[in-house]
Amino acid sequence: MRILQLGLLSYRDALLLMEDLHGAVVADSSLEDILLVVEHPPVVTMGLRERSLDLLTAESRLAEQSVEFYRIDRGGSVTVHEPGQLVLYPIVRVDARLLTVRKLVWALEEAMIFECARWGLKAARDSINPGVWIGQDKVGAVGVRVANHVSKHGLALNVSNSLATFSHIVPCGIHGRGVTSIALSRQKIAAQHQHPSVVHSPSAATQQSPNLSGEEPLLEMSLPTIGARVSADLKNLLEGFRAGKS
Repeated sequence: MRILQLGLLSYRDALLLMEDLHGAVVADSSLEDILLVVEHPPVVTMGLRERSLDLLTAESRLAEQSVEFYRIDRGGSVTVHEPGQLVLYPIVRVDARLLTVRKLVWALEEAMIFECARWGLKAARDSINPGVWIGQDKVGAVGVRVANHVSKHGLALNVSNSLATFSHIVPCGIHGRGVTSIALSRQKIAAQHQHPSVVHSPSAATQQSPNLSGEEPLLEMSLPTIGARVSADLKNLLEGFRAGKS
């Protein structure tokens, strides 16, 4: 698998690149799988399960607030990307035997669960709703499309983003549930240890996780570093499926 770290890139440019690479992988069976690792400026995307009630701010008002809006061909309803959120777009060949769509989605969720665990957070799947959750709050979203047996779109993991752009939507069209990030969840745990009745909001200046136990290593909250770890986890999971290990 070829892994491309793109840094902060507009959604339009990333979408064009993803579509070009998807077409290339479809056309040439000798090309290896590709994984795009990226971070986006504020943008709202609406998937194929479009529901107008899930968009709380009109498109024209989003533009006034420097938030882009795109209708795209992935599954699901509406979601958000913003700086501090890790986004992965796997362009991989899917088949009916070893690497099915269900296994791809499972691997995307599992890679996010692995990363949350590194920060001492217990993330899990929901029996009804896709994605990864910490308690009642979603920390990671999954939305894929498979065309001509090759996937596109992928996952979004909230790492240190402010979550401000989520105020414009009902995330993934799921009412009554919230959103969180690795940074916010860590800060809530720290606040509960120090002042059980006080919960602090995440800060854009957050760069490292608090060392709560005195034994846990202090991890750097660097999106490129986290992106490299999650990419490696996902690559290993997909290679395991293709090797017939599960």
